[in-house]
Amino acid sequence: MAEVLPPPPVVRRARAGYIDWMRGLAVLIMVLAHVVDAWTVMGPTRQTRPYFWFMVLAGMGAPLFLWLAGLAVPLAAHARMRRGASLAEASWSLQKRGWQIFGLALLFRLQAYVFSAGATIYGMLKVDILNIMGLSLVAAGWLWGRGRTPRTRLLLSLGVTVAILVLTPLLRVWSWPALLPDPIEWYLRPAPARSTFTLFPWSAFVFAGLGLGEWLAITATDRQRWFHAACLIGGVSLSVAAYQLSFVPTLLPGSNFWTTSPAFFSVRLGVLVAAFGLLYFLLHPDSVWARLTWPRHWSPMELLGRTSLFLYWVHVELAYGLPSRPLHKALSFNGALVAFAVFMAGMVALAMVKSKYWDHETPWHRSSRPDAE
Repeated sequence: MAEVLPPPPVVRRARAGYIDWMRGLAVLIMVLAHVVDAWTVMGPTRQTRPYFWFMVLAGMGAPLFLWLAGLAVPLAAHARMRRGASLAEASWSLQKRGWQIFGLALLFRLQAYVFSAGATIYGMLKVDILNIMGLSLVAAGWLWGRGRTPRTRLLLSLGVTVAILVLTPLLRVWSWPALLPDPIEWYLRPAPARSTFTLFPWSAFVFAGLGLGEWLAITATDRQRWFHAACLIGGVSLSVAAYQLSFVPTLLPGSNFWTTSPAFFSVRLGVLVAAFGLLYFLLHPDSVWARLTWPRHWSPMELLGRTSLFLYWVHVELAYGLPSRPLHKALSFNGALVAFAVFMAGMVALAMVKSKYWDHETPWHRSSRPDAE
């Protein structure tokens, strides 16, 4: 007889606005990175200290997106099980969502081929963040369904994260991936102009988010403050420890701090986890900070977070494509920052239109949809 699993010990929660806010922050960083990169003139401007720190900030956008995508997997899975889905059904629904995002990634490359000057058919196979996110979510949804208990899921997500970090530098020096067809190899290690992102190490952010999301999903409501305080303290501690360990010689051949190092991954992961805990205390309706400030009926950051996939689809073509061609590599760094501010105002307006006419929500009010559903 089939084993009947008890429902997970979780309660129904309203949609967490601070998670949407953090996803909106990822949108903001992503748009900033693309607009400034596309429109800033080449030359000495890109060698300055301000531009270096811009690059450091821009580099946090993709990890934040991927980590939040992984964090949402257990939240969505538990929500489906509360509505009566079985463990297998919840896992499969998450895998389908991953395949949908992967399909959108392929459609996005097709759009770039049709509307971008100089695009090639071969370029349609380029690997970008949506490709990695889609496949990673398929794997994360499948992995979540393999665990019968929260403890097992936490251990599985931790184990896969560590395995990806260990394999990443090794894949850069191993010769056997070159035997694979090029479009498959591009998913394993980077190739010039063909893979901006790769499964190794970027998918590790998804699985790291998967583990923390499972922990969040089983945390009782009256323990939320302790959970997020642990995130804040633990995230800072992880970043500091990883930075100190980055000066210790690595045992992994092919490891480079800025690209394949487990230390750099851990520094960024610690920043994400700490920011997640901090935003809870600053933005959550039940937080001390929220009680001391005025009620906020509309948050543009939360709106950006709820429409993040739509904005990603739209803004890349606007920043790099034909509509903005006269601005490409034509502005100073400061001029590009001003242009970004104007561009971002347009993105907020587009998000409001999409929210009202496609999602049938009132864009200047917070969403009432359940969290991660």
